[in-house]
Amino acid sequence: MKIIHHTFLGFIFSIMLIFINFVTSFEAVCYWTPDFYRNEFIKYDVTGSLKTWMGESMKLDDMCYVIDQTMVYLRGDRENLIIETNINGKPAMFYNENEKSHMADVRDLFVLCIFLRAIFILSCIAIAGYLIVIAKPSGSLYYLSRGYIHICLIILFIVSLIGILAAADFTKYFTIFHQIFFSQGNWLFDPRESRMINMLPEGFFSDCALKITFTFIRSVIVLLVASILAVVFTHKKIYK
Repeated sequence: MKIIHHTFLGFIFSIMLIFINFVTSFEAVCYWTPDFYRNEFIKYDVTGSLKTWMGESMKLDDMCYVIDQTMVYLRGDRENLIIETNINGKPAMFYNENEKSHMADVRDLFVLCIFLRAIFILSCIAIAGYLIVIAKPSGSLYYLSRGYIHICLIILFIVSLIGILAAADFTKYFTIFHQIFFSQGNWLFDPRESRMINMLPEGFFSDCALKITFTFIRSVIVLLVASILAVVFTHKKIYK
């Protein structure tokens, strides 16, 4: 009975740890990668796209300022998206009301993920501490590591499957994602009317998803290898 109890806690710990890992991987790409947005803007010529579709001129530095302030907003550190920049050489507000409405929904999802990550970190610490007390340090390491190995293999299979599907038709699954998480339908924009969709084309999101996936998989595999080694070195102590 104790083994089942400890194993269950190991599974719960691992699910939360992988979620923590995913949110942190997202953060690493979108917040910690130097010049990530600038390089993407150059790659997709977003200032040229804005000029083509809306007849408006913006400097690259101004576009980078807008996205920097937007990302501050999305993680809950800015109250609104009233962002003034220079368009056609004159001060103007970048976002329209429809764009603000959609980004408010995105912000809610961001903030929820950050909140859950904080709760899961505390929960993981609590589970690890509890197992250390009742199963000793070696036992705690064994059950947590074994649980991670099982959950990790399932997650890697799911992520690989999603990656293959997305690679085959990113637009389709990008649309499905929005239909699930933004069912209110305020995520469709006309490039002739939306500066935001010119700033953030589909190719940007494709690159972003790819970088996050690779970052996530690398970190998951590092922990997987560490977990396998931990199980090997603690197995005999548990079952001697």
